[in-house]
Amino acid sequence: MRLKPFIYAVLLASFGASAAFGAGGPMAGKTVRVGVIADVTGGAGVYGTPQKNAYDLASDDIKAGKIDAGGATVVFDVQDAATDAAQAVNLMQKFTTDGQTALVLGPTLSGEAFKAFPIAKAANFPVMGTSTTAEGVTAIGPTVFRCALAESQVIPTTVKRTHGKWHYKTAAIIYGDDNAFTKTDGDIFARELKAAGVDVVDTETFHIKDTDFQPSLTRIESKHPDVIAIGALFPEATKIIEQAGKLGIKAHMMGGNGLNSPEMYSVAGSASHGTVVGAAWYSGAMYPSNVNFVKHYTAKYGKGPDQFAAQAYAAAQIVAYLVKNGATNKDGMLAGLKHVRVIQTVLGPIGFDANRDVKSSPVILSIVKNGFTTFH
Repeated sequence: MRLKPFIYAVLLASFGASAAFGAGGPMAGKTVRVGVIADVTGGAGVYGTPQKNAYDLASDDIKAGKIDAGGATVVFDVQDAATDAAQAVNLMQKFTTDGQTALVLGPTLSGEAFKAFPIAKAANFPVMGTSTTAEGVTAIGPTVFRCALAESQVIPTTVKRTHGKWHYKTAAIIYGDDNAFTKTDGDIFARELKAAGVDVVDTETFHIKDTDFQPSLTRIESKHPDVIAIGALFPEATKIIEQAGKLGIKAHMMGGNGLNSPEMYSVAGSASHGTVVGAAWYSGAMYPSNVNFVKHYTAKYGKGPDQFAAQAYAAAQIVAYLVKNGATNKDGMLAGLKHVRVIQTVLGPIGFDANRDVKSSPVILSIVKNGFTTFH
């Protein structure tokens, strides 16, 4: 159908006015507050501190127009849960009832999320996990989203890729049995190794804050596995790898997101070299947004970002996108999240599936001195 000249001119003028309005900042003068629950201190501080840094950087970048929030001011109110689930619960209660917060990002750990997210569900309040990767997180309720790849989205690829290169026939698993994330890793590694036809010759468990893994590692070594799968967070993972090195264990090692910190090598030492890590982000990815993020983060903090910083920064980019499109309160944020299709972020193009989990692709990395390289 051909448009009459007058109607066409009106539509063209309307589009031009709309575009000019958008370029000028349709949300100028608006202030949107976002609550952030992060473990800046405590055992998970190695994850939460980079998250806080990322939100501080994102705040600067929104003010400078490097992240487009439509001219609005976005305040990231970062509160320290101090690796304490009870504190995460208290902060969630605070944010969901203060009448000012439009969205909550975090907490850092899955175990904290399982305690805190039901509060958001009961309040019909939108929350987004940026590093909560255990199974069942988004199943807590219809207001729960996450921009972090779940372990179930990462570990199968990790096993497939390592098995394809190393051709291992036997494996041992060591994982924490008192933490939602580490238990998820243990369960998924067991399932995926079995599916790959690998014989799991030994399974060892530990508790969070354990420090001596030599008895478990000695039992593992007595079975001579080709590979060791580690389900652990940073404090325990570094000790497991370091002590395996001291015992002279030569088996290949691999793990999930808990091992994805550039501090692994500096703490675990040369024993960590070659350990394979299933991850959601790689610092060397050439997305323009990621290249700039790595550059600016490194300049601001004196060292490069890790995956936890990248996922937090991506969450800030998602928030800015929602704000630019009119979300200024919890109802607007929830509606916006439900209708996200694709957003360009430092993690690459991402969206959410029907279960509110992020739609993205994992990357498989190998630990090298002071960082990572891609695993081939």
